[in-house]
Amino acid sequence: MLEKRVTEFLSRHLPQSPRILVGLSGGADSVALLLSLHAAGAECVAAHCNFHLRGDESNRDRRHCEELCDALSVPLLIMDFDVDERRAHTSESVEMACRSLRYEWWNDLITGGKADFIAVGHHKEDNVETFFLNLMRGGGIAGLKAMLPVNGTIIRPLLDVSRQEIEYYVKSRGYSWVTDRTNLENVYTRNRLRNIVLPMLEAEFPGAVNSIVRSLAVLRDNYDLYTNAVRQYTDLYIIRDEAEHKVYINISGLIAEQPASHAILHELLSPFGFTHSQIDDIYNCASGMNANASSGQTFVTPNASYIFERGVLTGFFQTEEEANEETIDINAGPFTVTRLTPQEFEAIRRACAFDSRSIYLDSAALAGNPQWTIRTWRQGDRLAPFGMKGTRLVSDIYSDAKLTNAQKRSTRLLLRDGVLIWVIGLRASRHFAVTSSTTEIIRITIADQTR
Repeated sequence: MLEKRVTEFLSRHLPQSPRILVGLSGGADSVALLLSLHAAGAECVAAHCNFHLRGDESNRDRRHCEELCDALSVPLLIMDFDVDERRAHTSESVEMACRSLRYEWWNDLITGGKADFIAVGHHKEDNVETFFLNLMRGGGIAGLKAMLPVNGTIIRPLLDVSRQEIEYYVKSRGYSWVTDRTNLENVYTRNRLRNIVLPMLEAEFPGAVNSIVRSLAVLRDNYDLYTNAVRQYTDLYIIRDEAEHKVYINISGLIAEQPASHAILHELLSPFGFTHSQIDDIYNCASGMNANASSGQTFVTPNASYIFERGVLTGFFQTEEEANEETIDINAGPFTVTRLTPQEFEAIRRACAFDSRSIYLDSAALAGNPQWTIRTWRQGDRLAPFGMKGTRLVSDIYSDAKLTNAQKRSTRLLLRDGVLIWVIGLRASRHFAVTSSTTEIIRITIADQTR
């Protein structure tokens, strides 16, 4: 029974008494997710996104979620989004804009302490679709394994449950669901996979979907083996000198001793910020394939400079102490906060009086007594840049700005409740962006001596 599988999922993957934020659209998947988690005794809060893209149908979905949560006595959070406003700033597709808005809100709720995990209703067929999408994009093992049951704070209790089982469960509990008509339109690639390709595949090869699901489970296990092997190679060929703040990578030893040395080298060097082309160059230098290579050749990443000599790549690495976060009062030095009316902000915009020492945010950024912190860059840091779609690595932003290594190590990041808001002096995020509906703006300015 579905409820038993969800109960076992919680027991196997989560700590005791987790607080779970359930993404509730009103569709069969999310309704089954909420019903089964509630039946399993989980402490749930439902979160519904209203994108107002389908007129009365969007409001129908909201009412359905309200009625379901009332029946279960589950708290329901509702957020109304302006997708067109978002796309005007980011140029995202409608689908990507909705996804970004949804996950940004959910992550804000998690960082704000509303819950510990975000539960989404992805099921068996969704995962097969993701596999094919990544396959067509040329993804490696990380992509082909498709979605994971647990990925950070995201949990997918229904990942091995079929759509048919989900619909049967909801009906058997005496509940109903709403259908998003856009899911039936074959405009999007995923919809064509769902509505055309997979049914044809199943018709020609009965049981194909279940077989692919079994393959995905094998790929997930293979990926675990792969990542464990990479960790062993890391221990074997990388030495960190904590006292000298240096790292030594034995490139020549790796190439001489490992048959899949090129692939291993990519896995070892990527976390240090090396690009694919840099890794290829290093491999060619160490293997003698680059006739122009010279001893002492330098390779620069966003966070360090490395020298390749006698088969060893040596570089400086950032200490944990340098990257430690410091909780700050956003209204005190080195920051000042000024409140502006939309008219005052528009005057500044028209005069092109923006400068790199200030960012402008919707005053909602100050609501709820958020925790503000500053720190230096860490590997993997990402910003959702204002005016752009998706996210960017902070290391790429540093590269674009052509910062020196010293500048990269001294540039500060401003975070609100753990969410990156500003790479100070360089780029602001689109969180709390000033829009046409903003009634009050705050300007956060940092003193000249600190960036």
